Amino acid sequence: MKLTLYKRDNCSLCDEAVVMLEWLQEDYPIELEQIDIAGDEVLEAKYLFEIPVLIHEGVVISQGRYNDNKVEDFVKYTLTSKKNV
Repeated sequence: MKLTLYKRDNCSLCDEAVVMLEWLQEDYPIELEQIDIAGDEVLEAKYLFEIPVLIHEGVVISQGRYNDNKVEDFVKYTLTSKKNV
């Protein structure tokens, strides 16, 4: 399962999200792509006031303060659903 995290340097909420996602990777098969929005006008316009933003296949899972329970529930549900297809 691939998750994309939009973030920037010197963002404590982003740093917290990265740590929580790394812990989640210990229990689930997650590939985490981290994209720094700094210097990208399009990404800054879209996400600057929303980061960190976590996305899976175009769906926003989390934005702003990271919610570990919400993200883990999404990951569990998505992995379970794909196994049953």
